[in-house]
Amino acid sequence: MFSQASLQIILAAYEAYGFAGVVESIWGLVASADRYLAAQKPWTLAADSSRREELERVLYAAAESLRFIAALAHPVIPDATQKIWEQLGQTGKLADVRIDQLQWGGLQPGTRTSKPEAVFPRVEKKETMERIEAMENEIRNPGAAAPAASTSTPAGGATPAGTPTGAAAGAAAATAPVPGAKITIDDFAKVELRVGVVKSAEKVQGADKLLKVMVDIGDEVRQVLAGIALAYAPEQLVGRKVVVVTNLAPRKMRGQESNGMLLAASDGADGKPVLVTFAEDIPAGAKVK
Repeated sequence: MFSQASLQIILAAYEAYGFAGVVESIWGLVASADRYLAAQKPWTLAADSSRREELERVLYAAAESLRFIAALAHPVIPDATQKIWEQLGQTGKLADVRIDQLQWGGLQPGTRTSKPEAVFPRVEKKETMERIEAMENEIRNPGAAAPAASTSTPAGGATPAGTPTGAAAGAAAATAPVPGAKITIDDFAKVELRVGVVKSAEKVQGADKLLKVMVDIGDEVRQVLAGIALAYAPEQLVGRKVVVVTNLAPRKMRGQESNGMLLAASDGADGKPVLVTFAEDIPAGAKVK
């Protein structure tokens, strides 16, 4: 269920303060663990005493998956993941665990776990992602003005798990869109989209998901780091026409600078990226609008 590739993707996202990407990847791990349990059917194995060893293997994999997920998610969901950590019979503070040193098999067989208890209420994924993106904006633009956060809470007085507080809540109020809200044509016009032609592509050392792509956007060749290496081999991209967001602020990932973003759709349960391209011939640098 887990691989070094998925771990490296999450580590790279943390390094770039890409918390939305972190949570997307962790959600993928949760979905993978869920599919594993659905396929293995431990409830069926438990009814057959001759398959006890198989049941133990499946339950161990599920528990170890939870240990991994709790450690990886702790920087963005600290309180809930600490509770999960303790329910798994782990001692000490989860904050002291180095996620770049995680190894599968760290959960010792025979560890006594406690009775599982819900650690956070059910939340909508879209709403959570919007809040996390607002936190990213606050980190990347610490001087940006934000209105004071509302002090009201939902009925019952509880604050949903993962709700940013303080400055992050102010950023959320200022930047997070209301679900289903419309934007104006002026808002859309702020995003500069151009046709780009891929001149070269290569893998980024130490990052299984990232490709360094050199893209001709008409008046210059831009270096863009794109998380598409699991879907596209570098040689498949050369000569391909893509859509590039050209007015994003530069950011560093794996020690290299990315100046833009390639637009892609997200396909299937695993979110496979599919690049946006063109059926007709169109020159590099042409505006997309």
